[in-house]
Amino acid sequence: MAEPGMGRQARWCIATGVLLTVALLGACGGVTQPSAVPTAQPTPTPLPPRVAIISIDGLRPDAISTTGTPSILGLAQRGAYTYTAQTIFPSTTLPGHASMLTGVEPSSHGITFDEYRETFQLQTPTALALAHTAGKRAVMVVGKPKFRQLAVTGSVDAYVEAMRGDDDVVNEAIVQLPAGFDLLFVHLPQVDQTGHASGWMSAEYLAQLQQTDAAVGRLLGLLPAGTTVILTADHGGQLKNHGSKESCDMTIPWIVAGPRVLHHGLLSRPVRTVDTAITALGVLGVAAPANAAGKLVSEAFEAQ
Repeated sequence: MAEPGMGRQARWCIATGVLLTVALLGACGGVTQPSAVPTAQPTPTPLPPRVAIISIDGLRPDAISTTGTPSILGLAQRGAYTYTAQTIFPSTTLPGHASMLTGVEPSSHGITFDEYRETFQLQTPTALALAHTAGKRAVMVVGKPKFRQLAVTGSVDAYVEAMRGDDDVVNEAIVQLPAGFDLLFVHLPQVDQTGHASGWMSAEYLAQLQQTDAAVGRLLGLLPAGTTVILTADHGGQLKNHGSKESCDMTIPWIVAGPRVLHHGLLSRPVRTVDTAITALGVLGVAAPANAAGKLVSEAFEAQ
């Protein structure tokens, strides 16, 4: 009988071809799917450099470990620190902060007095003024009116005096955050004020430091991501005063933490208060003044 449809030889050829195909596929591990083309991931945009300088007026370094200061100690643990940094002489508020913010000695900035003088004109630009001139937003929030001496007209984008203590200063600093900043300076006065009233390292002094530490913690928790924080002081103190060349007056803490800080732990090289302005400018990429006495605290930015 004749085969229906195609001939037997044709059907045999087709069947043989199918078997060969199956065998080949089996030998190669089956049908392979085309490789997925990896999706290109966008490169993260680097955060703009920002610096916040927090100065706790009259803070002795040994007070940090004597009382509970979780915010200050936590900042140190996240960055680089020294508790043997040195301020300038005279070791008082206005000269100390003038050197902290200009990076030069009192012999250069001319502020050896500790009260506001309307007729005195600061000739050396502060780090805030240099940042402002470079097109960056510079903000000062302070707890004593004498800081007007350092806020030369047109040298900062915002200057705020908060006269009701450290919580008030921090509240005003927080108010400034939505407008943004590149360089923020925050001055907290109450530790110094308590030292004058009750004595450095007294129970009242240490209790005030705990309250100030809590205020610092509130501010740190709200700073924008990527902010480099420098926490320091203008001078120490003993009994109910300061201003001498003695170690208790001259020794200050210096802590830096942030995304560019690669050294975590104790700094081995000497640090001075004049280094604060130069380090802040270095993070921001702004040139330091030619007459600067301070230096970039480079050890903090070196891999260990």
